Amino acid sequence: MKILIITPTLDLKKPFTGTPIVTQLFKGFYEEGHEILIIPYSGKPIPSLWWRSYPNPNYYKSLLMEKIIGRNKFSSKKKTVPLVPVLARMLAKPNLEKLIKKILIEEKNIDAIIFITIPLNQINGLATEIKKIKNIPIIYYDMDIPSSLPSHSGFSFQYFTGADLSEFDSFVIISEGSISEVEELGAKNVKTIHCGVDPEICSPMNIEKDIDFFFLGTGGVTREQNMRMMVTNPSKVLSNKFVVSGPLDDIDVGNAIRMPMFLFPDWRKYCNRSKINLNIVREINATTESSSTARPFELASMGSCIVSAPYKGLDKWFDIGKEIIVVNSEKDCIDVYNSLLNDDELRLKMGIAARNRVKKEHTSRHRVREFIEIIKDNQ
Repeated sequence: MKILIITPTLDLKKPFTGTPIVTQLFKGFYEEGHEILIIPYSGKPIPSLWWRSYPNPNYYKSLLMEKIIGRNKFSSKKKTVPLVPVLARMLAKPNLEKLIKKILIEEKNIDAIIFITIPLNQINGLATEIKKIKNIPIIYYDMDIPSSLPSHSGFSFQYFTGADLSEFDSFVIISEGSISEVEELGAKNVKTIHCGVDPEICSPMNIEKDIDFFFLGTGGVTREQNMRMMVTNPSKVLSNKFVVSGPLDDIDVGNAIRMPMFLFPDWRKYCNRSKINLNIVREINATTESSSTARPFELASMGSCIVSAPYKGLDKWFDIGKEIIVVNSEKDCIDVYNSLLNDDELRLKMGIAARNRVKKEHTSRHRVREFIEIIKDNQ
């Protein structure tokens, strides 16, 4: 198939955008024999063997939007920016619509269009206009649900407000527990495709493991309780080396060493340097049934020994106790931490089992096959 995709960005230097896991999905499309054309909604086009990229028709306008919104996407302080969707529809949407229509005319055999986590109220009506040019499946893939839903934090820019979800032929999300709410918001044919990774990109490294515990994440207050249980308090009791990375200034991390937010190459290196990697997802993901995030799949693919906070649905993706260990209290943490640190063979065995599970069931190519079935169902 030939598929046109509008994605938040292709720039791996932009934090908080989910770019690594999205570009791995694009690689999966390529390896499954599909041709994909990419329009970045933010940032510049990035050339690749895996896709053909078009210029961002609103590059300078997107820089302005980012400044207005700020990089406070995961802030606990609800920060609405009501002018952003209005400005985007006025200034950016017409240029994007013009480029998409141009591509549809020039590339006569495009089979489908996928929008990936583009703020919905900034492109309201766009899918309807595109359908007038070519009646092909138009799919929306939201990789932020449930956090982005109005009933939860909604992020700082509230992108569901005023949006028409019904104009998409299928609305794909990463949260099984959010299907009914998304349907109530007007979406049709709501499907679930969970995060997947490329085991060649998220791979083990043969380097010294000089860090005992490592956690990377954003929005500390959205996971504060489990951070206290797994990092803050244990780091005050144990003499081991805890390292955390990300914008976590809003919470106490105990005696853990704070590092800046790593971009993917450095983050992968730190994960591989760590004897134990901690999986602490946002509370809303952890408590909403089977709401996948990239982190457990990325860590597992790297062959990490993973200890996770409680997470509904984690047992659907991994064998708890064999591939990932779940802790429920501070005492659990200290007992499990001490046990794992004293058993190099067990840590290695867990990491190998987790990576094998990813390769068997959770690669980007597995997720691409699910996408292709959804496209076929809508043709």
